[in-house]
Formats: sequence, C-alpha cells, structure tokens
Amino acid sequence: MKLYHVSPFTEIDQIQRHLNRVFNEFSGENVSSNWSVPVELEETETQFIVRSLLPGIDRDKLDISITREQVSIAGEYVRPTPEDTKRRFYSEFPNGQFRRTFSLSVPVLNSEAMADYTDGILILTIPKAPEAIDKVVKLSLGDRATSERLELESDTAEL
Repeated sequence: MKLYHVSPFTEIDQIQRHLNRVFNEFSGENVSSNWSVPVELEETETQFIVRSLLPGIDRDKLDISITREQVSIAGEYVRPTPEDTKRRFYSEFPNGQFRRTFSLSVPVLNSEAMADYTDGILILTIPKAPEAIDKVVKLSLGDRATSERLELESDTAEL
C-alpha cells in the first residue's frame, strides 16, 4: 500500500487554474490582468545592465524611472480588438498595465543612464557612482615602514 501526501492548498490552486482556463476559453479574455515582464540584471565592476523583454509594446507606452538606488519599468500592452466582435478567439497574450521595480545594490549615476529599445528588448545601461566602485590601492611595505619610522622620529624629537 502506497502513501500519498496530499496538500489541500495544491488542490485548490489546481481547481482555480482550471476555472480560469475555462472562463478564458468562453470569454476570449484573460481573467487576470496582472502580469510581469521578464527582467535580467547584470552587474559589472563599473555599471549595471538591465534587459527586459517587452515584445509588442509601443515605446511611447513605456515609463522608465531610475533613482540613485532603484529602477522602475512600467508600461501598458493594449491587445488589439478583433474586427468581428461576434467572432470568439483565444489569447494568452498579456493585457493591461505592468510595473517592475527593484533596488540596486549600490548607488548609481542615474543622470548618465542610457536606454535602448530595439526589437522588443529594452536595455538599460546604468553606471555606478564613483564611491561605489571598488578602488584598489597598492601599498609598498617599504614605503609604509618609512612613513611610520618618520612619525616615530618626529614624536621622539618633540620629547
């Protein structure tokens, strides 16, 4: 005899998805207008590169905001209405407004950010603030020892 673990919440979720699919087929519309665009974030030593897939979205319907530590991409996809309103159709295309907002790990120079929107792909290039870029300082032990010795000599000279 096999034992099966059954979660009532999983069952309820499956029923909800099934009902949404049935209503979508009859109405020809998406029941949920909440949707999210996929985003990819890349961090280099000097900048952030944000890529987002936005196929079919008019560039005039995009709103991009960048603060010192946050990026926000918002817009709206308006599904074209069918010419024959009596004709039923099925669509899995998103419809409505979206907004993606996320924080960056370090401050950026938002005034120097650049945006490119080609073939439905938005690419944001956002340089990091100078204080956020790791600076490497090389020290020579001989120089440090010399500077310490000079400080000690000047301290003993005052005594």
